[in-house]
Amino acid sequence: MKFNIKYPMLVEQAYSQLIAGGLKPRKDKLYKMLVDEGMIDELGNPTQAAIDNGLVENVENVENNPIKRFKAENPNFSNIPDQHFKVKDGRVLMDCFAVKEAATIVLNDPQATEEQKGNARSLLQQVNNLDNNEWH
Repeated sequence: MKFNIKYPMLVEQAYSQLIAGGLKPRKDKLYKMLVDEGMIDELGNPTQAAIDNGLVENVENVENNPIKRFKAENPNFSNIPDQHFKVKDGRVLMDCFAVKEAATIVLNDPQATEEQKGNARSLLQQVNNLDNNEWH
């Protein structure tokens, strides 16, 4: 039986960054390590030490920046440089590079479902047929 455990946002972000870097961590072990190292508390909130050392951003900074908020809410995009995003009419748009990167992260994620991987393949196919200078 496979459980669908919901991990805190900071664990998901760290996991996505490690996957993007080619590593294949286990989320349960990553969560434990982040707690043991004093990066997050047991509820997944950043510790003051993590904020003071610049390891996570202050929540107010994230809430006031639509791109940072989008990336915090969508961890697969957290490792993609901000230059690949822009805000238009209150919506966060991304260029083809960002879409391709996020889809590739999902495809390389051993915990992604077949449905998620199918969606990522479909998205890659659609993006490959677009002008790479377009924003989506």
